[in-house]
Amino acid sequence: MPSAEDAVQKIREKIAAGTLPRDAPGMTFAGFGTHQHCDGCDTPILPAEMEYEVPVRDGRTIRLHVRCVLLWEMYRRPGGRSEPPT
Repeated sequence: MPSAEDAVQKIREKIAAGTLPRDAPGMTFAGFGTHQHCDGCDTPILPAEMEYEVPVRDGRTIRLHVRCVLLWEMYRRPGGRSEPPT
């Protein structure tokens, strides 16, 4: 998994580009990783890690590590942090 700073940068860029949506559905599913790539940081989510699956309005399901889902939640909202957490 990349450093926290790298994950923050990737997630913020993906939100700005529209690759990661700003809106979220009411449901999120969690389970053990399935070796699929995280849509936030682009690294595999291993079976020893938690994988969050989020169905989005365009019909996709995005998959995120725990840290990445928290960063996405923080930055996707209006008025979200503009600086990486310290």
